[in-house]
Amino acid sequence: MKKWVLSGSAILNPDDTSEKVNIQIENGRITLVSKKEISSSINITTRGIISTGLINAHDHLLGNYYPKVGTGNYVNWLPWDNDLKSSPLYQERSQIENRDLYMLAAYKNLISGVTIVSDHMPHFVAEPYYDILPVKAIREYTLAHSVNSFALKWGDDIDKEYKQAVELDIPFITHVSEGFDSETVQDIVTLDRKGGLGDHSVLIHCLAFSESDMDLVKKKGSTVVWCGDSNMFMYNRTAKIKEMLERKINICIGTDSPMSGGENLLYEMKFDKKLYKKLYGDELPDETIYRMVTVNPAKGFRLYDSGTIKEGNIADFVVVKDRGGSYINSVVSANLKDIMLVVINGLPAYGDIEFAELFDSLNIQYQEVVMDGVEKAIIGDLKGLLRRISRAVGFKKQFPFMPLEF
Repeated sequence: MKKWVLSGSAILNPDDTSEKVNIQIENGRITLVSKKEISSSINITTRGIISTGLINAHDHLLGNYYPKVGTGNYVNWLPWDNDLKSSPLYQERSQIENRDLYMLAAYKNLISGVTIVSDHMPHFVAEPYYDILPVKAIREYTLAHSVNSFALKWGDDIDKEYKQAVELDIPFITHVSEGFDSETVQDIVTLDRKGGLGDHSVLIHCLAFSESDMDLVKKKGSTVVWCGDSNMFMYNRTAKIKEMLERKINICIGTDSPMSGGENLLYEMKFDKKLYKKLYGDELPDETIYRMVTVNPAKGFRLYDSGTIKEGNIADFVVVKDRGGSYINSVVSANLKDIMLVVINGLPAYGDIEFAELFDSLNIQYQEVVMDGVEKAIIGDLKGLLRRISRAVGFKKQFPFMPLEF
């Protein structure tokens, strides 16, 4: 792979910002970060802010569709799932090949600056598609759907799944405390009793946590994933984020699927910021939100060479338009139009058409598209994907999270 250099007005890390810095990329990794000029035959300069790539800590890639389905205020996830699967929209979605649903979800993440996504699905469902996606899905994980008696039968017994996660040093992922019935509110106690609670646990939703539940999660060193939009749509309640932050629990942000949750991670960050203000009357600092989509998920999912820009790490970047104010606010408040370039494993995957030179120099094939009114270059055949989806359902299907002219 060719060596190349990316230069920006600033590079952004959760705990450090440096201005006018050059990043050398070689063989998919960051090999040098320096304020001095770096000699290279390919040198790309941008006026944007170079951030480490964003990490979506919870999605169901097979379930990405639109619009939302459900009536809200459910007691747990099961009646929502029943409403979903009996809906005309689910029948419409079922006409589309699984491959194309996975590709649609991956592109949704890519254009919002996500380089890594956690797809909460059984391996046998997901593995056939991970190699073809334009973003990276976390491949090494163990899982349960949830811990209650009516859980979907994903994975082996919880104690076996968690033991394997510890042995391989990979995450164990499960929905927890997603509801308010008498069984679900005991999820954390049940999970702990079954041997599934520890520092390798990634816990999704966590709506009904009590004070003792939060204390136990902190003691065990587990990670929590917050999906605010999905929670409010389905339950009109969300996790006790302030109380968990005060305990210094490792918290990440996920979108869930657009059939219940946020359109994309950019939308979700802004939604969660407003929701926090509504619930607590306080501002959720941009720095805290930024950590929830970078270094926190890197920690929770055991991604030791991701989440920050430093020598030796994987070269995953998103370049974001400088909106004025703080650099972190430019990322947390970004819209789709503000995503200038996405680099995954050291190669461009999406960006403003001005970066076509980089795609060409690295021999990366791309398609020219107009996304939300802006000319872009993107790998793969996104227009063909949207046409296939439209043919499958019998009309021109459009998605607010994919504002592409096709």
